[in-house]
Amino acid sequence: DVAEVLGQQSVRAIYQFDNYKSNKSALYSPTIFVHSDAENIADAITQGKVLGESINTARTYSNMPPNILTPGYYAELIDDHFKDSQVEVDIKDGEQLQDEGFGLIHAVGKGSAHSPRVITITYNGGPQNVAPIALVGKGITYDSGGYSIKPKVGMQTMKFDMCGSANVIGMIEAAARLQLPVNIVGVITAAENMVNEAAMKPDDIFTALSGESVEVLNTDAEGRLVLGDAVFYANQFQPSVILDFATLTGAAVAALGEDKAAVFKNNTNAPINEILTTARKMDEFVFELPITSTEQQLIRQTDVADLVNHTNGHGKALFAATFISHFAGDTPHLHFDIAGPATTTKASYLGPKGPTGYMIPTIVEWLRQQ
Repeated sequence: DVAEVLGQQSVRAIYQFDNYKSNKSALYSPTIFVHSDAENIADAITQGKVLGESINTARTYSNMPPNILTPGYYAELIDDHFKDSQVEVDIKDGEQLQDEGFGLIHAVGKGSAHSPRVITITYNGGPQNVAPIALVGKGITYDSGGYSIKPKVGMQTMKFDMCGSANVIGMIEAAARLQLPVNIVGVITAAENMVNEAAMKPDDIFTALSGESVEVLNTDAEGRLVLGDAVFYANQFQPSVILDFATLTGAAVAALGEDKAAVFKNNTNAPINEILTTARKMDEFVFELPITSTEQQLIRQTDVADLVNHTNGHGKALFAATFISHFAGDTPHLHFDIAGPATTTKASYLGPKGPTGYMIPTIVEWLRQQ
């Protein structure tokens, strides 16, 4: 365990993002000498290094500016990243999404000149007859709030609204490079939430991929919309469990603070205790918040549609989680709201301020246990 941490920290702690600086600082590369009687120390260091490099992959995607990392370019980068590997990438463009009925993703992305994408990332390291684990990531490459527009200070750092999707990429990269004997299907929803004459408006109604109608009361509650379609789509792969990761609500930050993630389960079969135990081992703070009958009734509190995307009452993180979990049906589903710890404003032993790759260590370790 110590050797793995050494390997991980040897790349994680020294990460820097200077892609767009004229004067690039020299990268410090430490040399590590380990004296131990234990076997396979070098292998353990290498495994830890793979995890650290996967975290840094997620950080680099997350740090990219939104005028460059458009949904289309994001999809191209992901496709190129996994070339010549065991991982397969499939991309649906905006026209395909509209034709195939991804009504909620299309609704969020249609206010931008850059059309949305759904990127499916498949890694089959386990037996063919074993159901995959589905990892879903929110990839809003920029979030203005739409017509429910954010205040000017609130728009700063909104390039980080795709950290959940970047972290899913890091999880799958680590699983593939470590050759874990598991099957994974990743679904990433990439879209820009912008304002133009075609953008969705409060009071609009759209039809989800599930066939249900959704009334939009707040266009800044766009993450749950794209994740609703993505979770329903992921369920078509008949996974054993669906895990989604999203910088979703300020309410989760208000409840738990900026350094903790919230997790919600839809039923008792979801492996929440396993993941909470693993999170403690990996020094990540994850705490369960509830989904109750109150929220299940609130997501249907609309006079004109099947579902509604926003509530003006309390418990907004719970409402959002319930909305997303609805589209998982009976499949075990865990929703991780990482709005707080997805980024940090202070440098630490884990690296510089900015994106953190949160939950990558926990989920990769949990996948290894499978």
